[in-house]
Amino acid sequence: MGKIKILILFFILNSVIFAEQIKITDVLDREVTIKQDVKKVIALGTSLSFITYLNAREVVLGIEAIDLKDIKKRTYTYVNRNWAKDLPIVGQGGRAKRPNLEAIKVLNPDIIFTITQDRKEADLLSSQLNIPVVVLGYGLDAINFKHIYKSLEISSKILNKEKRAKELISYIKTIQNQFKEITQKKEAYIGAVAYKGLQGITSTQADFMPFKLAQVSNIALDVKKKGHLFINKEYLLFKNPSTIFIDYAGWQLVEEEFGKNKEYFEKLQAFKKNCFITLPNTFYYINLDQMLANSFFIAKQLYPNKYKNLDPVKKANEIFTHFVGEPLYEMIKKDMGGFQKVNLKNNKLEVESI
Repeated sequence: MGKIKILILFFILNSVIFAEQIKITDVLDREVTIKQDVKKVIALGTSLSFITYLNAREVVLGIEAIDLKDIKKRTYTYVNRNWAKDLPIVGQGGRAKRPNLEAIKVLNPDIIFTITQDRKEADLLSSQLNIPVVVLGYGLDAINFKHIYKSLEISSKILNKEKRAKELISYIKTIQNQFKEITQKKEAYIGAVAYKGLQGITSTQADFMPFKLAQVSNIALDVKKKGHLFINKEYLLFKNPSTIFIDYAGWQLVEEEFGKNKEYFEKLQAFKKNCFITLPNTFYYINLDQMLANSFFIAKQLYPNKYKNLDPVKKANEIFTHFVGEPLYEMIKKDMGGFQKVNLKNNKLEVESI
């Protein structure tokens, strides 16, 4: 009889334990078992962006140093500037930099959020620490809104912010529906796209999401249909697009390239009349709200008649407010210049805010 009671107690205790756990499937299709009531989180791989968008930063115990760098170039780091500076650092962050396992162990989080495309990396981290690791993301080879929505849904379920996630997802879908139908797409080029670090004029993304939203065709599609690529300088000159956009993340490198080879840039017609600087689409990782703001800026430049009533600055502030709670365009403008036009005059690059 005693053994039966013990068995009953055993099953009751196990039922309670399992009832306090939930299973989720992350963006890399990893099944992860976590506590039902998560109170302590470590944010790696700039996953702090998703946590910030969900208004859930109070659960974060530790972050990477990368989220304290260049804070004015990413809206989520700027709104976290005062709060985040007092958090423990659990790693440097960035490409190929491992987190500090001992620092994480000391904080003893319930789970770790990270952004990575490497399943083995996430599994290794989880096994080394015996802590659940949940992978979020913006897409694998390129921006994928399904991944973004799934990341918001996963993290909101874990952090009990499901209402906020639904609100954000609905807003993003509304934003996408605000772009006009274009029967004849214009061609343009986006250069200086960050990829494993800052890059110059030949760095581009074939299926650049702001172009896709604004219904613009990247000249690089003739070379590659998806993902990042470095195009040949001669090819860019051969295509000689009438409009070029430069991602601010690599603008300084473009200026350096210009200084070394002014004759080349003189031959690119866009630099004399239709060259623009966007906000950083990628700076350490994807800046989702800035990417959406850039999409409207690009649409305005290429289809002015279709977007007569669009004010890209006002739209950017609306987007920033929805994502991080503050209209931060003026801050970004002071730091980076905001949306800008580039003019090549008298053998010099002149930049003016729009």
